Amino acid sequence: MSLDHSLPVQGHLFDIPTDFHNDPTVHASPDHTICLWDVGGGIPCGVCINVLDLSKHVRMHGVKGPGDLEIQCTWDGCARSPMKRESIVRHIEEVHVQVKYRCSQCWASFSRKHTLRSHIFKAHSHVS
Repeated sequence: MSLDHSLPVQGHLFDIPTDFHNDPTVHASPDHTICLWDVGGGIPCGVCINVLDLSKHVRMHGVKGPGDLEIQCTWDGCARSPMKRESIVRHIEEVHVQVKYRCSQCWASFSRKHTLRSHIFKAHSHVS
């Protein structure tokens, strides 16, 4: 899949437009998104990332440590209470990026990978 790389990323976070919602040059695709993690002072990261690399990318923002460590999501002004570090990537995928996992057999859509796997096992495994 080709991605329109018209986002002006020059490697410095202040070169990136901060009004993502109204900027027609900012594009995302089903497998890419613009990181809206607040890097300080209300300034979003702005890097275009593959959603498969989301976990690695948020670690770059300091989201690391023990799984039960309480982390505040700062994605685009998120007001949710702090959550366990082990839950933050799933939270971003479900709430902010709205990642969907589709069943290749019936095209049902799920927000979590394990729910898709469970669906496939229950709905599409044929026991002889």
